[in-house]
Amino acid sequence: MFGILGILIAIICVISLIWKNWHMAVVSLAGALIVILFNGMDPVGALKGDFMKGMAGFAGNWYLLFMLGAIFGKVMGDSGASVGIANRMLKLIGEKSVVLVIMLTGLVLSYGGIGTFIIAFSLYPIAVALFQKADIPKKLIVATIMVCPVTVCMAMLPGSPSTQNLIPTTYFGTTAYAGPTIGIICSIIMFIAAYTYLNWQIKKAKANNEHFQPSEGEDLSALAAVDQGKAPSIGACFVPIILLLVLMFGLQFTTKIPSAYTVAIAMAVACVAGCILYKDKLDVKKAVCDGASGGLGSLIATSSIMGFGSVVSASPAYSSITTALVNMQADPLITALISINVIAAITGSSAGGLNIFLSSMGNYLAGSGLNLSMLHRVVCIASSGFDAMPHASGMVVCNQIAKTSQRDTYKYVFVTCAVMPFCCAILACILGKMSIV
Repeated sequence: MFGILGILIAIICVISLIWKNWHMAVVSLAGALIVILFNGMDPVGALKGDFMKGMAGFAGNWYLLFMLGAIFGKVMGDSGASVGIANRMLKLIGEKSVVLVIMLTGLVLSYGGIGTFIIAFSLYPIAVALFQKADIPKKLIVATIMVCPVTVCMAMLPGSPSTQNLIPTTYFGTTAYAGPTIGIICSIIMFIAAYTYLNWQIKKAKANNEHFQPSEGEDLSALAAVDQGKAPSIGACFVPIILLLVLMFGLQFTTKIPSAYTVAIAMAVACVAGCILYKDKLDVKKAVCDGASGGLGSLIATSSIMGFGSVVSASPAYSSITTALVNMQADPLITALISINVIAAITGSSAGGLNIFLSSMGNYLAGSGLNLSMLHRVVCIASSGFDAMPHASGMVVCNQIAKTSQRDTYKYVFVTCAVMPFCCAILACILGKMSIV
């Protein structure tokens, strides 16, 4: 019981410090030490083993993509290419469709296999230009960018290449296309609900006379490039984006190169193309160096919170919590819904919550007589709920990129990325009970 109390205090401490804009390296270390103290763990062993391994493992896996993604975003932003794209989109669809454009772009990129972090880096320069041009407050930008990649594409749409959609295949012998009817129904409802909510919040903000304001220390002078006639031609603006998508999809379908490296190769080519095309529009050295610095800063912050999650996962209290959850004497679907969300909320990881639950209960569910395709989609959607906590890695990195505070953005993220998908998970359970697959 003392150890469980320690985990709760640690999470409260982490969220409180995040709210006060403390650096994530300090926040995660403080949270880890509280967990270690309350659980009677060996401090040296826990920090050297669990914390550092969790941190180093994430940093090693994501080093290239974070750095290249940040450089790409910086090149597109500083050159004026992102605002050129934004202007063209606004002319085609109008200011009222800004949210729709960002959500659809995030959906396409995510369903195409691009990770959440890279979508945040790639989409932010265009999103911030659209928000500035349409005079939408920045507090809504994180929810708008993240909503489709961490809900619809991560867990709901059949065929998604996300880790969360692939984990259940190991336990149920299903495919990524399992539970298509449930998945499509929940995807449509989720998309419409998020779109409606975000537009409602924009109208409220404008009624309150709120306007777009750059974050402190953020240089958005390049956003005026188009108006001053200094931006690249509209064709040149789209070239790096097109190269990125063509190479990414082409390499994934025609080679056996791991997907993370195909994205890295495509991103590197897009960065080089941008530097060549826009060499007269930006300081190439400054853009590349600033981008690398910003990307690695975000990587350290995100890796730190993964270290905290590793310490929590290794604690005796965490083991007792997961054991109690997966052994609940309740309906299998209700057990899955509650257990996955509690575990995901503690660690800030949907994949972690899903994997831990299925490793204990996967065989039991597979032998329960319930439709396996339905089970696949239900547990997958369940993992997309309360994993979206303030200490979740995706939320941390997107706020780092946008230079926004969780205090300002999380209200909208909580509604779109936690409450709405959790409601969709409840709907998925109901549809499953009705034998809709």
